[in-house]
Amino acid sequence: MWIFVILLLADIYIFLRLVGDMKQRSKALQALVFTVKAIQSLVLLWLIIKLVSFKGEFADPANAYRYIVFGALAALIITVGSLYLVTSIGTRLLGRIMHRQLGGLVLTNIIISGVLLILFADSYFRQRLDTGLVRQDIIISNIDSRLEGMKIVLISDLHLSSWHGHYDRLERVVSAINAEKPDMLVNTGDFITFGWQEFGSCDTILRKARAVSGAFAILGNHDDGTYHPGYTQIYGQQCMTMLSEKVASSGYTLLSDTTVLTEHNGAKIAITGIVTHGHHLNMRYGNFDKALDLVPDSVFSLLLIHDPDAWDVAAQYDRMPPLALAGHTHGMQAGLPWPGGRVSPASFYHKYWRGLYSKEDNFLYVTTGMGTIGMALRIFMPPEIVVITLKSK
Repeated sequence: MWIFVILLLADIYIFLRLVGDMKQRSKALQALVFTVKAIQSLVLLWLIIKLVSFKGEFADPANAYRYIVFGALAALIITVGSLYLVTSIGTRLLGRIMHRQLGGLVLTNIIISGVLLILFADSYFRQRLDTGLVRQDIIISNIDSRLEGMKIVLISDLHLSSWHGHYDRLERVVSAINAEKPDMLVNTGDFITFGWQEFGSCDTILRKARAVSGAFAILGNHDDGTYHPGYTQIYGQQCMTMLSEKVASSGYTLLSDTTVLTEHNGAKIAITGIVTHGHHLNMRYGNFDKALDLVPDSVFSLLLIHDPDAWDVAAQYDRMPPLALAGHTHGMQAGLPWPGGRVSPASFYHKYWRGLYSKEDNFLYVTTGMGTIGMALRIFMPPEIVVITLKSK
């Protein structure tokens, strides 16, 4: 509840600043600015009323979706409010130093706020749904020649409630996967955010994806239901049971600290999947001993982990697979295009946050995923389907 109060107070503060800043501006500009502000404030009020008055299952897809829309609006208000606060304090301090009264950065604040509004709107309406293809060749030493050119499609972090109202876009993702004609489809978890109910009927969409040698998935740290505000052990058990059924009906072989064998062109492949639990700064992983002991000798193996930090744990084992696939980071859903890739605050928070990493002859690929959590935004950090092609030296 406190976050709603803080947001309302911040919104009032921005409104009062606008009233003062717009006094000397043209009537047309005033009309534009206050119309946009009124729409934003009404949307905020509507969301708060809907969230507070909702009496159904918290993990209902519509309710879960409203929370990330609220998060997006909250991010915008906090960013603009912080801008006004910093410039207000800055001009006062600078005025004292210079011993004269300085005018506020009125026009600059309005322009920057307008740019932020356009950026956030574009991120909400377009960028977060604009799924792209990322292609990556990975050269594996001593790989069976029959695996040369094998195509693995990696997706992760669907957070299915974030597609609410846009399930047609999820259908397009599945179509894009099928268009690649993958040999294997891999999903590294976080199908949901709060609870199994978010899955809805998405299994009917996801099961349409096809891969020659099978589809394999693991569960992420959100998938055990511990992020549900009403979490109990009973709900956690129910969530794991129901989600396992939903994932299976989506066409995946669900791996929970185990290893299974499949084939490609007659060559055997061992796929190990490790479960992830916990919240940030307290992540816990499944039983590597149990799972990796099942990897046969002289067979190419693949490791599925949700949190890429688990790669360092896997490195302690002799049977560590040469290729690990992960998600989890989302690239913090924000970044900037940069020569050779993107820069993101995620790089300060995660040791491995996006793309390909290597240690000697072992490789880790981390995808920034597809869905959104916290806020329904992806600022220059688009959802992605990763197409990995195996190559030999």
